[in-house]
Parts: sequence; structure tokens; C-alpha cells
Amino acid sequence: MDFLAPSKPEAIKSTKAPWKILIVDDDPDVHEVTKIAVAGCVFERRSFELLHALSAQEAQEILKTSDDIAVALVDVVMESDTAGLGLVSWIRSELGNHFTRLILRTGQPGYAPQTDVIMKFDIDGYAEKAELSRTKLLTAIITALRGYKLVMSLETNRRKLKQLNGHFAEIVQKNALSEFATAVLQQLTDLLDHPVDLLLCGQDTLPDQKNADRSNIRVLAATGGLQEKTDLPIEVLGEDAVRGAVNSCIETREPVSGPNGLAMPLITRNGMTGALYLAMSDVELEESVGTELMQLFVSNVALGYEKTGLLEHIRNLAFVDRVTGLSTFSGFIETFQRHASNQIPLLVVHCDIQRFRVVVDGIGDERAGGVLKRTGHRLSQIFPDALTIARKEKDEFLVLLKGGEANDIQSIVTRVEDAFQEPITLDDNQINLRMRLGFASSEDSAHGAEELVRFASIALNDVRQKGMTNHSVFHPLMQEAAFERLRLASMLTGSANQTEFHLHYQPIMRAGDDSIASFEALMRFKTPAGNFLNTARMIEAAEASGSITEIGAWMFKSAFSEFRKLSVAGDDVRLNVNLSPKQVQTNRIYKDIEDAASAADLQLHRLVFEVTEGLFLSNDQVTLSLLTWLRNKGAKVVIDDFGTGYSSFSYLRKLPVDGIKIDRSFISNMDQDADALAVVKSIIAVAKAMNLEVTAEGVETTGQRKIMQELDCDYLQGFLYSKPQSSDDLLKFIRQSSVSGGTFQ
Repeated sequence: MDFLAPSKPEAIKSTKAPWKILIVDDDPDVHEVTKIAVAGCVFERRSFELLHALSAQEAQEILKTSDDIAVALVDVVMESDTAGLGLVSWIRSELGNHFTRLILRTGQPGYAPQTDVIMKFDIDGYAEKAELSRTKLLTAIITALRGYKLVMSLETNRRKLKQLNGHFAEIVQKNALSEFATAVLQQLTDLLDHPVDLLLCGQDTLPDQKNADRSNIRVLAATGGLQEKTDLPIEVLGEDAVRGAVNSCIETREPVSGPNGLAMPLITRNGMTGALYLAMSDVELEESVGTELMQLFVSNVALGYEKTGLLEHIRNLAFVDRVTGLSTFSGFIETFQRHASNQIPLLVVHCDIQRFRVVVDGIGDERAGGVLKRTGHRLSQIFPDALTIARKEKDEFLVLLKGGEANDIQSIVTRVEDAFQEPITLDDNQINLRMRLGFASSEDSAHGAEELVRFASIALNDVRQKGMTNHSVFHPLMQEAAFERLRLASMLTGSANQTEFHLHYQPIMRAGDDSIASFEALMRFKTPAGNFLNTARMIEAAEASGSITEIGAWMFKSAFSEFRKLSVAGDDVRLNVNLSPKQVQTNRIYKDIEDAASAADLQLHRLVFEVTEGLFLSNDQVTLSLLTWLRNKGAKVVIDDFGTGYSSFSYLRKLPVDGIKIDRSFISNMDQDADALAVVKSIIAVAKAMNLEVTAEGVETTGQRKIMQELDCDYLQGFLYSKPQSSDDLLKFIRQSSVSGGTFQ
């Protein structure tokens, strides 16, 4: 009973919740003695809170309602000889509590548990009551508390890692920096298990160089007392401590701990700079989630920040017109689709500047850009209620308005006429402009974006051709282009003047060594007189007439057969074939492909199918099922002319595609146009991050080839290597390539 000796426990003020210790014993004196023994004891700045049970049944009731009991001192013999061991078994097996540390005590030596029992139920200690001096009792409790702290730390880390994995999967799905930043702070708050003032700082534009100016760093998202700082530049933050910690963190790329908080850097590979600030000390952070876990979280955030910043950069290049600052056509399409999904009537206004060519000739192309910019600004003033305003091309603009009674066509025409009564001022020049307008509406939102734009364009062409008025509203009778398509379609029928089908092939080369990787099969249409027709117009006519399916089947059969005979090309060379959107929608395309491949004894893994971006607009299951089937058969799927249609990487993560082909318009201009080069760089960077193969179309010079090789483009295609040619001429190219060792000057 030496533990009853007077003692003076160290007077330490406890700032945390006490350790809960359960005493289970049928002898009330044991409870009193234990209470005296641990009175005033503190372990790691936490006092002891004793819970008492006089039986195993009472102990069960306490354990059911308290899941944070650290240690239980359990008497072996109570209401029965094995009541204590039964309680231990219940705690571990039925209650499923594997964390509370268990110490068995007994006043009867003959009832000591067997060694296998101690191991089975994870018992921390056993002692006879007579042996438990105060010192030994406290030693046993402290040892058990250390064990409890360890197992709880391991369990917390396991739970936090699982939570962190789920958080990262959700964060990386964000494609806008603002959404990404908000999601990061929400997930961090969940990870910390309690609200904390947080800031996520970074750049909203991709720097041109890794050491770019950091003055554009701003608060992307904030929580708590810092929430009002969202969107503010770092330099104007009123809190010196926060601003200093963030600036120092970004400058040194190391964590910075201040008196009021902790800043951790977001380290990326593309030069984007950022930091995560938490209004808590590093000691508090260690106790809450642990330094290592937080470092893992920040590393994941940095990866997501890099990816999201790159996507937003590409989005800005694709969706913001660099001349006017308005939306691009791609941005117009996206906005249209977003509002069309709300089932509201929409009105498309397609307008251009009458005799703009005269303006360009008078002031030059560069200054004409200023006219376009001011025109766009004036349209924005005329239509403050516009859902979006875009520059389509050259001097053409698109305005998207809510339809119905909200916007009467005649009132719109009057507003435009009145607004452009005032000349456009450019330097010392006063330029009078007159706008022409074409209208197309969808009262029931049944028409798609491209269809309504086409209707509005037909109406605008009607104004251009007739010149009778400055505006026109689309009517089905205006579809003059349909007559031309009908004429061309008639040339595809089985009459005496039937057009002949031919196939030409253009090589696709590996960028690394200029060896042949593939051949793209291209349709050619030839009149009986020997003249080649415009391929794009003929394909359009074939789609309109429904004959594209028969033409496609012929192409599969002929191309597969001719390619199979090109054995000199090597077994690693593939054949690229194009799929028409109309063709994809037919049920027979599966059979057409399989029959053609079987007839040519050609394995599908040697085929690459090219599709356009527009094919994925509706995201219909028919298209996705076909492409998935092709890939399951071993074929590859690539998106053709990437960058000219919708230029969005957001859909690529969910689509069954293996690569993209960058449109020739970017390649041909990239050595003179910095914006075109920036688009190409960004496209390749994101494609590589998504494990997509990249082909550059329209490579015509060695300089262009060199740029694409330096950017790690996979394949090159263009006149630098060869124009499209017949299968007979292709044999000569293959032999020449073999002799030259893949070297082209």
C-alpha cells in the first residue's frame, strides 16, 4: 500500500481532454484506492478521468457509449470466475474495439490468464493486486497510454490516407482554377476535421517562362476570416504576417512557419507559382494530420494546380479571341449548349461589317484589328443582355440572345442601326460602319448550336447577295447551298455520268527518325472526263444524300485490300481511315469494317480510325460504343483536325481515344505566329499528360519539322514528306524511304 504515501504531483495545467481510464472491479475499495493512486497525475499535458464499473455488465454499458476510453483496468474474478476474461473477449470480438488497452488485475493468483489468452485478446498487462504499488500501477497505465496513442495514430493515418485518396480523385476532375481552388480548401477542411482560415494563392495564367513575373499571383480561394480576400492580389493583402509568409514561401519554394500560420509551396514543372496558407502553427498541424500526410496532400494539390492551370490556359487560347477580347466560335458553341440545356428559346444573330475589305485596304490589316476590337466593344454596349458575343472569323460576329418576346428582331435591328450612326474612332480617323445581320431562332431549343449558326449564316448570305436590306431572317427556302449539294449528290448515283471513286494515300512519319508509321487513306472523286472534284464538298453531298454509307463501305474494302498488298512497308506500319459522323451512326458500319478486314486478311490492330471533334458534341452512346468496340478489337482512335472545332480537353478524359492530330492551320503558322506556337505547345503538353499520341498535320518545311521534334511530337504528316498519292506511286515512296534511311530534306 505504498501508493497511499503522501505525494506532491507536479502541478501542470492540462489544456487538452483528459485520458479516460475505466476501472472494472467488484470491490469498491479498489476503486477508491486507484483514485487516490492516480490523483493529480498528468501524462503529455492530459490529466486522468476515471470511469467506474462494479461488474462486467456495467462496464459493457460504459464502453458502448464511450468510444475514447484509452485504458481499462479489469478484475479477472467478479460476478463469476471468468467475468473479466469474458468482458475482454466481448470488447475485442463483439464490440470490435481493438484500440482500448487492457490491463488485467486479480487478487487471486490462481486465476491468472493463460499466455494464449493474453495474445489472442491483445492484453497489455497482467498483475496481482498485491504487487501493484503506486509506482508499478502508474507505470502500467503510462505504458498502456503510450500503446493507445500509437495505435490511434496509426488508425488516424490510415483513415486520413483513405480520405486523402478520395479527395485527390475529386480535385483533379476540376477544369477551372476557381473550382479547383475551392475544392482544395473544402477537402483540406475535411482533412483537418475542424474549420481553419485558409488561403490558396496562385497564378491564373500560364507563364511563358519558369522564371516569369510573379506579380500576378492572387488569392484563388479562401475560407473563414480570410474569405473576403478571394481574388485579391497577394501584394494588397492587409495582413503583413500572411503576405510575408506567402511571399517568402513562393520565393524560397520552402515551407514558411510564422507566428500566426504556415505557408506551403505548390511546386510545379511548368513554372506556375502558388502557395497554400493555413492559419495554424506547424505544431497544431502535426497534431491534427501529421506533417508527412500534409506534405502528400500539398504535392497532390500541386499536380492538380499544374494540370488545371494548363487546361485553363488552353481554354483561354481557344475561347478568347486575341484581337477583340470577345469569345471565339468555340466559346460561343459551349455557351449555347449550356443555355440550351435549360430549355429556353435562343436567338442567334450573325453579323458582319459591310465592305470591310475597303476599310482594310485603306488603313492596313494591323490597324483594322483595332476597328474590329472597337466594333466588338460597341456590340457589347448594344447587347448588355447577351448570353455571349463572339468573333466568328474576319469581320463576322455572333450574338446569342434569349429568344421569344424578350428580344424582338425589329427592335434589335433598330438598336444596331442607331448605335452605328456614330463613327468608330481610331487614332485620328473617323470610320463609318454599317452592319449586316442574319437571324435564326429556336423557339423550342430543338436546334443545335451549329445548326442555328448555319441558319443565321444563310440569312446573312441572303443579305449579301440581294443587297436589298441590312438584315434577314432565316427561312428554309433560303438554303441555296442545298441545291449545289443535290447536284453533286446526283453525280454519285449509278448513272452514265457517275463519278469514279479513287483512293490516295499520304504517309505519316515517326518524328524521331522519319520512318514510316502509317498511311492515311483519302477519298478522291473523279468525273468521267478525268477531273477531280472537291473532296470536302463531295463528302458533304454524300452525307446529305445518304450515300456516305455505301461510299464508306467501298473505301474500307478497297483501302484494306490495297494496304494488305504493301508488305514492303513492314508489319509495324498502320493504315489510317476517316470516319464520317453520318457513317458512324449507321448500324452496318460494324459489319462493313469486319467484312473488309476479313476479305483482306487484315488484323484490326493495324488500323487507326480518325474522327472529328464534332462527332463528340452530342456524346451519344452510339458513337462511344463504336469507338470502344474498335479499340477493344486492337484498333486505335484519334481525333482529326484538333483545335479547329471545339478545342476542349475536358471531354478527352472520358472518351475512348488514343491520340489527336493537330490541325494544319496551327502548324503552318507557328513559326511566324507566337499564339499558334503557344497553342501547339499547350496541346502537346496536355496530350502527353493524358498519354495521348500527337500527330502534326501540314508539316511542309524542315523548320516546322524541327519545332515539332523539339516539342516531342510523336508523328508528322505533310508535303515535306509526300503529297497524297496512288498506291502504285506509294510503293516508290516506300522504297525511297527505305533506301534513304528515313532522311528527308
